[in-house]
Amino acid sequence: MSEIAYSIERSASRKHTYITIQKDGRVLVKANRWITQSEIAHFVKQKQSWIQKRQKQIEEAQRLRESSFYLLGELHAKGEMNDDAIETLYKTKTREIVPPLVEKYSRLMQLCPTRLSFRKNRSRWGSCSGKDALSFNTRLAQTPFAFIEYVVIHELAHIRHKNHSKAFWELVERYLPDYRQRQKCVKEKGYFL
Repeated sequence: MSEIAYSIERSASRKHTYITIQKDGRVLVKANRWITQSEIAHFVKQKQSWIQKRQKQIEEAQRLRESSFYLLGELHAKGEMNDDAIETLYKTKTREIVPPLVEKYSRLMQLCPTRLSFRKNRSRWGSCSGKDALSFNTRLAQTPFAFIEYVVIHELAHIRHKNHSKAFWELVERYLPDYRQRQKCVKEKGYFL
């Protein structure tokens, strides 16, 4: 196996070391200031097969993106559609699908958002503000309906729990016992923000 090239981002406040694979396939190790270079090299070597698998997924997704796009988890040929038309389609579909799900689960969970908004976001599928306003990524429409449902429940749960505590995950699981499979499916498929 060939050695993996990586860059390091250090922070005194970081407690753990972890690896992120950038959208272009580059490897970034995030670590605290005190971990040694050899410890980082050993950590990367331990994670080598996962890194290579993830890089391969990114390459395949980039190739697919050139000629096709995902809509509700299904692959479609771009044909005459350009990227702007696809983004418009994502925006329209997300705005059609999400509000009824928010309404349904808001009633079931007895958690009401103060506002709903939609925008293209590079780093997350959804968010919940300190004032309980929910925002959803317009690119959610590329993922399967089951994942969109998970994101809605996840964000509604943040109205009660503003963190990812045990109580938060228990609340998510109460309404979606298979939430882990829904997360895993999207990660493995290679949808990107």
